[in-house]
Amino acid sequence: MARLLVTVGMGPWPFDRLIEGVAPLCAAHEVFVQTGTSAVTPPCPHAPFLPLDDLRRRLTDADVVITHAGNTVRLVQRLGRVPVAVAREAARGEMGNDHQVDYLREEERSGRVVAVWDVAELPAVVAAHPQRQHRLLADRPLPGPVDGERLAATLDALCARLVR
Repeated sequence: MARLLVTVGMGPWPFDRLIEGVAPLCAAHEVFVQTGTSAVTPPCPHAPFLPLDDLRRRLTDADVVITHAGNTVRLVQRLGRVPVAVAREAARGEMGNDHQVDYLREEERSGRVVAVWDVAELPAVVAAHPQRQHRLLADRPLPGPVDGERLAATLDALCARLVR
């Protein structure tokens, strides 16, 4: 039995497909689900939102983190772990565009993430996660943090061009 954290982020978009896909995991594992604005109620402990300290503790304590293809991917990677990620899809009404799909495809190709494109595969993905995580951690280095000053300068230049 693994300890799983499922998080859909803090945004306004529901992610019912992921919450529904977690149900089979609740019977076999210790699962906590941060549901966000989803209308689906999972059959395990859950809350719509978590304070940042609680989320960080749960991220650290979880054996496997299942998340949307957003900022949480990097949070898990920075903890030296490999997240399982599912992208919200615009065609399903889960997001206004497919930036999560694009991001997850790139991370799947080059990064340390386990991409899930069909939530019915989650039980098998969780079962195989210890071995996959070990392999990905050994084979794929995590990119270093972004230089804050360089990022600020880039954003300032971009804003200046947009305002003109």
